[in-house]
Amino acid sequence: MNVTIIGGGGRMGRWLVRHFLSQGHNVRISDVKTEEAMAFAESVGASFSGDNPEAVEDADLTVVSTPITVAPQVLREIAPSMKEHSIVAEICSLKSHVVPVLLEMAETHVKPLSIHPLFGPGVKRLEEEKIALIPVVDPSSEIGSVNRFFPSAEVVAVEAEEHDRAMALTLSLPHFLNILFASVMSEEDLVFLKKLGGTTFTLQLALSESVMTESPELYASIQMNDEYIVRYLERFLSKAENVRDWIAGKDAESFTEFYRTAQASLSKDEDFSKSYERMYRALELF
Repeated sequence: MNVTIIGGGGRMGRWLVRHFLSQGHNVRISDVKTEEAMAFAESVGASFSGDNPEAVEDADLTVVSTPITVAPQVLREIAPSMKEHSIVAEICSLKSHVVPVLLEMAETHVKPLSIHPLFGPGVKRLEEEKIALIPVVDPSSEIGSVNRFFPSAEVVAVEAEEHDRAMALTLSLPHFLNILFASVMSEEDLVFLKKLGGTTFTLQLALSESVMTESPELYASIQMNDEYIVRYLERFLSKAENVRDWIAGKDAESFTEFYRTAQASLSKDEDFSKSYERMYRALELF
């Protein structure tokens, strides 16, 4: 199968390139960072094209791995050049901007596929990893395509609106928390703090630092294009202000009641009792 990865020079793009090469497919890369992408393509045995429409002409599968803000434009750019009955997939973290474009493309001669790998480019194996599928035209066929292209990954089908709302809580809000934590830590003596930091600090610092390895443009794009995040940030900041005031006023009763309410709700999660054990298992990976 001929596979084209648009944005194949980026971190997730490179993961996709290696993934499809490992399956024995012919892979072509297209990327605006021409020199870096060309060098990468040569190093892994892929071909390179500096022109998106040209890159997709012979592709059986085209995967668009670009920032959210440019993905709709790229999809419209390549649509006329894609061969009949080929598949075009996009992997954006948010779907409200791209699904309408995929529906337009479905009216022509290509098969759309909207997926969101729920893992990062550091993943080595797909076992126990998840991929969200946002149905566009034919859910059954689209699930089959994901299973074929990413065998052993778990496919989670979810509508676009529900997906984006969930991403506000599972992606945007955690990023927000970790960026702020990293900002505070960047003003302190980390060498000293690491000597005294316990389990919670060690894990939190690792999370924050891993978030900060990405480009600010990526996270800005996710935050600014998530139409649900502001309402959750407002809720979070309101709760944070309350807790700050209780701490400043030494109001242990209000703090304890707040804590116990959240604790009671979270304890309904069947994995809640195993959380402490999971935390220490995660530490063993360091």
